[in-house]
Order: sequence, then C-alpha cells, then structure tokens
Amino acid sequence: MMEMDSMFLSHSFYNLTGLPVRYYENNTLIHMLPHIHTDLDPIGQAMPILMKDSLHISYCMTADFLFYGKIQILNTSGTFFIGPGYSVPLSRRHISEMMINSAIPHQKNESFADFICKIPLISFENFLNALCFFNFSINRTKMAAETLILQSNPPHSAEAEINAVLTETMYNAKEHSNFHNTYNLEQQLMTCIRTGNTRKLAEMFNHSVRAEGGPVAKDALRQAKNIFVISATIVARAAIDGGLDIETSFHLSDIYIQQAESLSRLDAIVLLQQQMVLDFAERVSAHKYPPELSPATVKCMRYIQNHINAPILIHDVANEIGMNASYFSAKFKKEIGISLNEYINRQKIEEAKNLLAFSDRTLSEISSYLSFSSQSYFQNLFKKYEGITPLNYRKSFLKRK
Repeated sequence: MMEMDSMFLSHSFYNLTGLPVRYYENNTLIHMLPHIHTDLDPIGQAMPILMKDSLHISYCMTADFLFYGKIQILNTSGTFFIGPGYSVPLSRRHISEMMINSAIPHQKNESFADFICKIPLISFENFLNALCFFNFSINRTKMAAETLILQSNPPHSAEAEINAVLTETMYNAKEHSNFHNTYNLEQQLMTCIRTGNTRKLAEMFNHSVRAEGGPVAKDALRQAKNIFVISATIVARAAIDGGLDIETSFHLSDIYIQQAESLSRLDAIVLLQQQMVLDFAERVSAHKYPPELSPATVKCMRYIQNHINAPILIHDVANEIGMNASYFSAKFKKEIGISLNEYINRQKIEEAKNLLAFSDRTLSEISSYLSFSSQSYFQNLFKKYEGITPLNYRKSFLKRK
C-alpha cells in the first residue's frame, strides 16, 4: 500500500473514532496516530498475541481490560494495529498498573496519562464494529462483530456443565432445606417502587425482614455487590414501569452501582441499597401524574421533561401530540392551571435548581444548557419563581449540606 493511502486511512479512522492507529510494513512501524514516543505506547503486551494470530483481522484483550485489534492488508506486508480502547474511565491506579504491565518508566507518568486519557470511551462491542468497518474499508471483506468473536473463540457449549451444576445445586438445596425466599419480598418492593409508595417502603425497612438468596460470588463482599447490581437493575425497571424517565432511571442505576463498587463494608452496601430503593420510589412519586390528566397532557409533560435542555416551542409540543397549538394550549391551561409556556419555564427552573445544588456548573453554563435566551433572563426568571437569585440559592444549599 502506498504510504499516502495508509496515512489517509489512518487519519480518517483516527478522526472518526479517536482510537490510536499504527501502520506497519514488514514488522517496521511506518507511522502512528496520535504521534507519541514509542516508549509510551502500551501495545507491547498485546503485539505478540496479535502477531501470532494468522487471521487477517483479529483482536485481543489485555489483563488491563484494554482492547487491541489487528487488520492485515490482504496480499501485502502492511498491517494496521488499533488501540488501546477501553470502556470505563481510567483511575490513577489503573493507569499505574498499565504502565507497569507495559514496562513504561515511572518518569513518563504525566506524558502517558495525557496520551491514554485522551482516548474516548468505547464499548467492546463498538470497538469490534469499528474494527470490522476499518477492515471493510481496507480489504473490502465483510466481517460482523459476532463472527469476529466466534472465530477468535472455539465453539463451546456450557449447557451440559450448567445442567450438571443445577442438578447438584437443587439436590443440596432440598437435602438441607436451603430455598430462596426472596421472590415475595422482591414483588412487594417492586410494587412500592412502581407506585412511589415511600411510606410502605420505610415501614418494611424499619422491620427486620429476613430473605435468603443463593450464592452469586465466592466471598461475602463480592456477594453483596453482585446482589446490589441485580437489585439496581430490577429497581430501575420497576421505576420505569412507574413512569420515571428511562434515561434518568438507567443513569441513576449506573451511579448507584458505581457507588456500591467503591465500598468495602457489608453494612455500608446494605444501607446504600435501602437508600437506592427509597430514592427511586421518591422519584417515581414526584413524577406521578394525577389520574384526571388527559393522555395528551401527560404526553406533553413527558416530552418537556425529555427535552428540558432544548428550546421548547408550543407548536413543537403540539406537533408531537398531534393537536392544534391554540386548542392544546387552552386544554393544557384548563387541566394544569397555568399556561404551557409558564409550565415549561417552571420545569427548566427546577432543572436549574438541581444543577445549582449538585454540580459546579457556572450560571452561564446552566443558562446555555437550558437554552435560555440570555443569562440575565435566566437569573430574572429564577428569582421570579424562587424569590432568590441562582447564586444565592446555590450558597444557601451549600450551607445546608
């Protein structure tokens, strides 16, 4: 391949994905994007694995959970090496371990961290999809991500093993009267979350409720964390069934899981789990719509919540619902008691209160994010509804913490 063509492909792929790209000819590095010194490149631990693979497109994952890919240009001596990619934010400890595993000198810590942290997050599935796309661009051969995984992993059916373990587990459970008794409790909790019944949940937590679950880990701490992850998944879906916004539910679930993973005490995980359940139920309760509201008005309110950071015009809402703007505006005011414009403004101010209380975003950033025409308009509207300036609201909230 001509060097100019390989450079064009490398630049195009790097600009699209942000993933490092190297081009080799006869095992000699020709160029790399981004441009870094070779002693900062962590690919050393992955290169032998990729080079040993006889397939023209392949991947590997290191002990650091970094993804690397290889694409050999068919019938040539040219090969592209992609990566690393990673799917979760890197901690200082993770970066240090990567440097140790890649034999990168400690003195290069800042330079290496600067390089590695600029790589955007990418899921393993999307990394494989990007690899397959790049392969098609170069070789014009189609390869699906699923096929790539299958060709790199010999077929293996776990069915027989699972059936054997299940048979033994069921035998021991019956022999020792060891049965799961969590189902009824789970159903009660899910009903409370779906209905936003925080009072009932508080009563349940105030009374000791024993429930025995099966082992899902080899030590007590990992067991508690795995159960927490399962609970967070179920609770988030119950909250969605109860009317909580899908994105809010999933993001909140992710945040609680991350909090649980950072804990090292069983009692702290139990308390966090109770807090999580109550939090979801309270949010469902706060987002419950009165039963007397028409479906069109509920749909309107959900649309506004989902587009709170965008400019929301009455005719856009009306088009979404499929009604005449004037007719719906009158209908909305009759049901809610305030005009549609005022309701939109109030919801934006509620979102601004959250950002003021729980983030360090500046007033300018908040105003721009919520699509107010100007910062001064945002401040005046905030004071109109809250009786206090945004800055003083933030200060008063910080005093309460």
